[in-house]
Amino acid sequence: MDTVETTGKTMEEARAAALQQLQATEDEVDFELIEEPRKLLGFLGTQGDYHLRATRKSAIATSEAPAEIVAVEQPAAEAGAPQVQPINDLASTGAGPVEQVVAQRAIEFLAETTRLMGLHTDVVVVRSEPGEIELEIRGEGLGLLIGRHGATLDALQMLAAVVGNTGLSQGARVVVDAEQYRERRREMLRKMALQQAEKAKESQQEVVIPDLKAFERRIVHLTLKDDPDVETYSEGEGDDRCIVISPRNV
Repeated sequence: MDTVETTGKTMEEARAAALQQLQATEDEVDFELIEEPRKLLGFLGTQGDYHLRATRKSAIATSEAPAEIVAVEQPAAEAGAPQVQPINDLASTGAGPVEQVVAQRAIEFLAETTRLMGLHTDVVVVRSEPGEIELEIRGEGLGLLIGRHGATLDALQMLAAVVGNTGLSQGARVVVDAEQYRERRREMLRKMALQQAEKAKESQQEVVIPDLKAFERRIVHLTLKDDPDVETYSEGEGDDRCIVISPRNV
């Protein structure tokens, strides 16, 4: 027996059942997600089981037919609903079943949320790797989704991650962008870091930059890490935490 199909309340339960039936380890088996639990009331709650197909890699290698890439089943689109980007290509990037499930759930959540806000959008996968999925919301007039200093986009990202990872013991990080806001923000932070570093060098005094989020402070650290004339460190607690750029000879 080289192929089995199993179900479970969680993906881990279905995978464990398949491995037991095949008497194999995870390294010896390829998994395909056939179906996941159906969502109730849009994206709140689920019904049904995870349905997987497990095949021994040795059987795949000896098969004359190429392996089929199976994507998470797309639900039928409602009239007037935004079109969700198919994630068939996601499987070809090497992302496993967990990343596919997280991406599909997050895409559906974001598409439905933006539809309810009266926006016509597409939600697409722009990058995927083990343990992380990056999605982009595309459309017109998306300033409403970004909000002041990206606050609304951050909230949508957090909710998409919660929805995408619900019920999974080992999930994936979800990054959500719109109108390339995050890349523009990263570039602005890099320029600011370089400017403030020059200021610190010229004045030979520390420069303190407040009101940055953790990932924004990290961008500043990474931008200046190879500068031999300054060092960076964070100080403070919670919302008062700031980053300090200090000349090395002070």
